[in-house]
Amino acid sequence: MIDKVLIPDDNTNRFTYDYMRAMPGRINWHLNDLCNFKCEYCFFPYFTKENPDVGRLSPTQIVEAFNRTGRQWHIYMAGGEPMLYPNFIELIGLLKPYHPVYISTNLSNKYTRAFAEQITPENIISINASLHIGHHTESSLEKFIDNYKLYRSKGFHVIVTYVTHPPLFSKMDADFEFLKNRGIEHLHALTFQGSFEGKQYPAAYTHEQKKMLNKYLIDKTEMFVSMDRTNFQGKLCRAGKDYFFMDIKGNMFRCGTLEGKESYGNMFDGTFQPKQDIHACPVSRCNDSCHGITSLINMPPVPELDSDIKHSIMNGYHKVKSIFTGDTSLVE
Repeated sequence: MIDKVLIPDDNTNRFTYDYMRAMPGRINWHLNDLCNFKCEYCFFPYFTKENPDVGRLSPTQIVEAFNRTGRQWHIYMAGGEPMLYPNFIELIGLLKPYHPVYISTNLSNKYTRAFAEQITPENIISINASLHIGHHTESSLEKFIDNYKLYRSKGFHVIVTYVTHPPLFSKMDADFEFLKNRGIEHLHALTFQGSFEGKQYPAAYTHEQKKMLNKYLIDKTEMFVSMDRTNFQGKLCRAGKDYFFMDIKGNMFRCGTLEGKESYGNMFDGTFQPKQDIHACPVSRCNDSCHGITSLINMPPVPELDSDIKHSIMNGYHKVKSIFTGDTSLVE
């Protein structure tokens, strides 16, 4: 068992990669599948019904499972839409005194306001409010802004993430100006990772799109993602020791990239066994975005936007070379 903890509510900026990197133990929990939005660019398929494994344990049983590890975890909760998880408000109330939480939410569901009214902000590291602006009407966007202001008035740390789907670039500057004028204090762009019109992003972003995107990133570290520089193969990474990806059933994996491949047991049945030492990253592309990058022991220098064209030329060279040598270690 572990003791309760209270993270300080000081002036530390919680919306940086450095803040996440300093956490001694992190779990990225894919909590559920059900969502009230149907975004075509989502990482996950759209489900009309919840996964049958969701909610099979009570909130008390879930908290006991985390506590049995003997470690304090910082838990990033994402879905689906996490607030649609059964008894989510009760779960957070029982979990957060022992394990501080991040919550990634669309801030636009039937439980949004009840959560803010019933849960205190202590040990809620931040609310990551994803703004899918192309899926909002004028009235629903107003509700989103009202919900944001409600959470801020209650003392929650809230960051709004603007999902940079390629069709939005023509209106991104105007959207950011509008949102800031409406009182959104912490607003940043989230790099789109996926397929659109036969092109794969972020690799397909033009140089000009990257320039615009990089104006609004949460911090410079995310340029690894926006510039498609996430080959950390061979670099020492705390994933598997201090960071894990957990699926709906409680299965524990080294990271999101290695979901279903490098398993460390199950949190809920008591078989979870983290590594005792640090190992090198085994893959040529990290798909775990901020969680993977912040688990690196020695981060490489943040890429500069002006090096983008040179990098593309060199990567093309390495691709051609790999055809003849079979060596793909330098190909991204």
